[in-house]
Amino acid sequence: MIRHIVAQAQHSKRWQNITATFLISITALISAPVAGFANDMIVNADTSLEWNQKEAFYHASGNAEALQGTQEIKADSLKAFYNPQTDARTITRIIANGDVSFSDDAHKGRGQLLDYDVNSLTYLLEGPDAAISGPDGTAKAGQTILFRRTEQLVELVKDAEIMLKDGRHLSGQTITIFLNDADNIDRITAAGDVTIIQVNGSTATSDEADYDRAGNKAILTGDVLIKDGETELAGDRAEVDFTTGISKMLSNKSGGRVSGRFTRLQE
Repeated sequence: MIRHIVAQAQHSKRWQNITATFLISITALISAPVAGFANDMIVNADTSLEWNQKEAFYHASGNAEALQGTQEIKADSLKAFYNPQTDARTITRIIANGDVSFSDDAHKGRGQLLDYDVNSLTYLLEGPDAAISGPDGTAKAGQTILFRRTEQLVELVKDAEIMLKDGRHLSGQTITIFLNDADNIDRITAAGDVTIIQVNGSTATSDEADYDRAGNKAILTGDVLIKDGETELAGDRAEVDFTTGISKMLSNKSGGRVSGRFTRLQE
């Protein structure tokens, strides 16, 4: 994404008590991996800006931000590492600490620490309470969020949850979100204490879930329980069609039984 970079700065020593601006010019961008990122990078900071030539990084402190096209990273401080083996000083990694946020043309994220791999367009956000949002909703995780931009994949680890804009809520210990080319959610998989809450208040719990958002269907496996008011269905596997409202409970291969408890008839 960032190629053939020439750093321009009037001083290499630390600047105190001023807004430091560091302009990194991209001289050749023949094939940028993501449209909208083929621009100069600008790094700003309120307190200081350092160039560490020995360890090959630029360090911005105090409301630091790195801006490039529609992409931006903000934090209390950040370091931009480059490849010292090249005259172009190609930026390969950005590490941001303290009240971190990032955004591009479709997504926003926040956390306490961000490790961004420039070549693979991969964001690693660390919590607690890390969050990422996109066109279809907002997701949170207690430990980490890994956003693989080129693979259109988001992985949430520990106490994960996603709130879709259609009102549906899904939680579990781990959640993987698969995006399509338009950055919309195509599929969601979840594992560990999975719960799906519908707009009407009905719930489904299981060990694992595979939600096909395009088809608006889900497959639940392992200790499945579907509840709607006083009606309950229990089994080892369920197929839920959210469009038709039909839930099909299936027994496991070892011959386990399915069961249901329904609202009693009024006398």
